[in-house]
Amino acid sequence: MVEKPTSPSPGSSPPDKDHAPIVAMTYSSIELDELEAGVEWQLMFRAVVAAGGVPLAIDCATAQPRIRELVQLADALIVLGGGDVDPELYDAEKHDPAISGVNPVRDRNEMSAIATARENGQPILAICRGFQLLNVVYGGGLIADLVRDRPGDVEHRFGAPKITRNQHTVTVESDSKLAQWMSTSGPIDVNSEHHQGILTVGAGLRATAHAPDGLVEAVEDTGGHVVGIQWHPEFTWPSDGNAAALLSGFIQECAGLRRPAPAPALSPLTAAI
Repeated sequence: MVEKPTSPSPGSSPPDKDHAPIVAMTYSSIELDELEAGVEWQLMFRAVVAAGGVPLAIDCATAQPRIRELVQLADALIVLGGGDVDPELYDAEKHDPAISGVNPVRDRNEMSAIATARENGQPILAICRGFQLLNVVYGGGLIADLVRDRPGDVEHRFGAPKITRNQHTVTVESDSKLAQWMSTSGPIDVNSEHHQGILTVGAGLRATAHAPDGLVEAVEDTGGHVVGIQWHPEFTWPSDGNAAALLSGFIQECAGLRRPAPAPALSPLTAAI
C-alpha cells in the first residue's frame, strides 16, 4: 500500500495570491481507481497549492476536443505519469508484450497540450510517463523495457509501496533548470518506478540528469521553459527537501512568467449598463 505522507509547505515562499499561477495538470480518470495513480494526483494537487499555484485538472482519458482552450486558460502545464506511451509514436513494436496501459486518446490529448503550451511559451514540467511522452513529441525514442532491452546493475522499478522512498541517485547538471530550482547539482536521491526509459534524446532537448547506469533521467528544452524528469517528486516532497524545492522552483518560475489575465467578455446586459 502507498503511504500518504504529511504535507509541509514545499520549498521557498510561495507567490502571493494575486500572482498565483494557474497550472494545468493532465490526468486519466480511467486510472484514478489505481492506488498509485490516485495518490499521485492528489499529492501533486496539494504540492501545487502549497507552493502557491492554482491547479486546473484536465481529464485526458477520453476525447478532449477543447484541450487547447483549456491549456490556454492556464499559465503552465504539468504532465503526470500513467500507462505506457503508444509504441507506434516512436516506431516500436505495436504488439510488444512488455508494453501495457496504452491509451492512444490520452497520448493525443497530452501531445496537443504540450504543443499548445510550447506555442504559448508556457512552462512545462513532465513527469515519468509525461517525461517519456515529451521526449517522443520532440522526436526522441524510448526503450520499451529496461530489464529486457537494457539490463544493468541499477534497478528502476521497485513497486508502488516503495514509491514514497528514494531508491537511487541521479546526477544533475549544474547549468540546468533543475539545479536552479533546487539550488543544488550533482548527485541527489530520487524515487523510481518505471520500466521504460529514454533511448535517444529528442531534437531540441538536452539531457540534464543521469542515473548511475547512464540512463537519462531528466531533459530540458535548450530554448524554452520545458523540463522533463523520470522520477516522482509529487510522492516525496513532504519529506524530501530536493523534491519540494524542485516543485516550488517550478511554481516560482510559472509565477514569474505569468501572463496577464484576459479582459472578461462583456455580456449584452453588462455592455448596456
